Amino acid sequence: MGFLTDLKIRTLSPSTKEQMLNDGDGLYLRVRASSKNWLYRYKSGTKQIKIGLGAYPTITLAMARELTREANTLRAQGIDPQDARREQQEQAKIAKMNTFELMARAWLESASKDRVWSAGYKSKVTRHLEIHVFPWVGDKAMEAIRPPEIVRCLHRIKDRGNLETAQRVREAVQHVYQYAVDTGVLEPAQNFVNNRTGGLPTPRGRHYAAITDPQLLGQLLRDMRAYSGNFISVAALRLAPMVFQRPGQLRLAHWEDVDLKKGLWRCPPENMKMREWQKRDSRTPAHIVPLSRQARRILEDLLPITGPSGPVFPNMARRSDKSRYISENTINSALRTLGYDTKEQITGHGFRATARTMIREYLGWEPDVIERHLAHVSKEELGASYDRATFLAQRKVMVQQWADFLDQLEAGKMPKLAENVLWLKRA
Repeated sequence: MGFLTDLKIRTLSPSTKEQMLNDGDGLYLRVRASSKNWLYRYKSGTKQIKIGLGAYPTITLAMARELTREANTLRAQGIDPQDARREQQEQAKIAKMNTFELMARAWLESASKDRVWSAGYKSKVTRHLEIHVFPWVGDKAMEAIRPPEIVRCLHRIKDRGNLETAQRVREAVQHVYQYAVDTGVLEPAQNFVNNRTGGLPTPRGRHYAAITDPQLLGQLLRDMRAYSGNFISVAALRLAPMVFQRPGQLRLAHWEDVDLKKGLWRCPPENMKMREWQKRDSRTPAHIVPLSRQARRILEDLLPITGPSGPVFPNMARRSDKSRYISENTINSALRTLGYDTKEQITGHGFRATARTMIREYLGWEPDVIERHLAHVSKEELGASYDRATFLAQRKVMVQQWADFLDQLEAGKMPKLAENVLWLKRA
């Protein structure tokens, strides 16, 4: 080592042709038209290895020689310098995200890409951690956090009566700890978080409130007919039980997706409840919703007001592009105005259960047809992959019978068990 001097390096003229100047012991200076960089070269078996040591003059000749001596010392000890550098870089990366908050945010970024999370879901998980965990252990090193500290975070949530949130926070913390193991920050034995941490009881499942009694449903329909709210809100409210789609689909409907002549409403994948990757997959079909005559009349009345393009149910007090549609609480708010408890009696989403139950019980339709209209995924193994029937023709008949049935209930004509056979007649 010692073939080069600082003077020689400084006075080297740029060359369009790459030059490799040997300083000895594996140290080279690579000279290009616009740069001078240090390289350490050696053989590992039959393979020629190059390791960049940095640019000259940031890395001086003396510094480059010292780095070369260190690399040769490692080789003398049977250690590959390239492997040693990778380990050093990995340790530096680990050191940068050693606190719980840094580790959690790194996991959030990784998980949102790998699992293709929606922005809304990622934001929800982030807020859970920011509110319930970061204030207490966010700035602590992962290995310094004791099990009782995590348990106390979970119990604070549980003690406020938010058991389901506590479960979700525990799941997120569990993923953070596993990510810490996967990235080498923690040893597997240091991961103490599992689905029993905190001893949280299983939350009782609650279904959306729904009316399945014909007499009560008839009264609700009469109350809805008399509702004197905003015309757009009234239209959305009256359509909800007729189409029995998810409230999110209804409020995000666009006139471009509604064909009033054919009586069809197209719900694009991005408005449906499904995995984010499915929404982005060009092969995912839109959900087609046939419209009854009654539903079409409501939309025809609404067309001159909000059509012929854009949102079917726009927010007239729009302040930003995000608020261009009616609120997700519009239908529930209208039901509460009418005096209904949306937790115990009926909710916008509950119209789906109302229709699912009464169409089966009073109109006699097979579950497969109803489930397809609800856009439910088949529970059979590989069912969604192979069973792609849409039952569109059958559903057209079904929704018209359902709308007629609702008219009968609204008029106070109650079906009797002995008359069920009449409701089973196909149009």
